[in-house]
Amino acid sequence: MTVRVFVDTNVLVYARDRKEHDKRAKAQAWLTALAETGLGRFNLQVLNEFTRWVLANDPRRPLEEVRREIDELRVWGDKPLDDDEVELGWAVRERLGYQWFDCLLIAAARLSECTHFLSEDMGKGAVFGSITLIHPFDNHPSEFLPKH
Repeated sequence: MTVRVFVDTNVLVYARDRKEHDKRAKAQAWLTALAETGLGRFNLQVLNEFTRWVLANDPRRPLEEVRREIDELRVWGDKPLDDDEVELGWAVRERLGYQWFDCLLIAAARLSECTHFLSEDMGKGAVFGSITLIHPFDNHPSEFLPKH
């Protein structure tokens, strides 16, 4: 089975957050490893949440620079929400009881054939179908990603 890791918005945010030095370094290590292996995934919901955070936390940054950064991230996935994700989101909600938007992200990860979901916000080690939730600050990419 090919390892694929769906990345939650909080990992992208911590990779830029200058206030959280330890978390920043760990989030950057994850994103670098996923970029190098091509195994990172997310969807339009994550991109939109991250865009909102960048615009709110760096309001003086030129919009064309922000847009360029977001456009570069689109190679990881920019598929919009669809009916299959909504339907599977209900199953996630029933099984794990997470907040609705988190349920939709886990559904997106499952439908993207991800094996892991990288997030600080949800129960580490929780499993939904073939997806295991992993905490980016308690685990190192080398524990999950194939050697290259």
